[in-house]
Amino acid sequence: MKVVYSIAKYCNLVTVVALVALMLITVADVLLRFIFKHPILGSNEITEYTMILTVFLGLAWCAAQKKHVSVDIVTSRFSPRVQAGFSSVTYLLCLGVSALMTWRAFVETVSLYQTHLATSILGIPTYPFNGLFGFGCAILCLVILVDWIQYIGEAVRG
Repeated sequence: MKVVYSIAKYCNLVTVVALVALMLITVADVLLRFIFKHPILGSNEITEYTMILTVFLGLAWCAAQKKHVSVDIVTSRFSPRVQAGFSSVTYLLCLGVSALMTWRAFVETVSLYQTHLATSILGIPTYPFNGLFGFGCAILCLVILVDWIQYIGEAVRG
């Protein structure tokens, strides 16, 4: 359990670094466009791939910290055992969706690797970033699995 959360935490560190890089690239692009009338070549491509890092590598840490949005208007009125039961069902559904996303991301990564698809301006290969998307989803699956097991235990124990 602690290993999964540690991996999620390190993924979040990569997310923070990517977000700072995204900010610096955007500021530099705007300044160069404004002052010299020449933006950074391929800044849109760099921004797109940096967004993949910031979103999908940060999901697991967000889930580990229980920071995802939840609406519990109805379930908050139930006992903790019933709430844990609802959470276990919800987490099982989330695990299924996340596992499906992980599987499809890795299948697509292999396809992108085989076709040698790259960006049009900078020629950056797309498969590593798709692989990072799959990796982020896989870590999210592990976090959800750990939480799901905990919620089942709470629902059974009461």
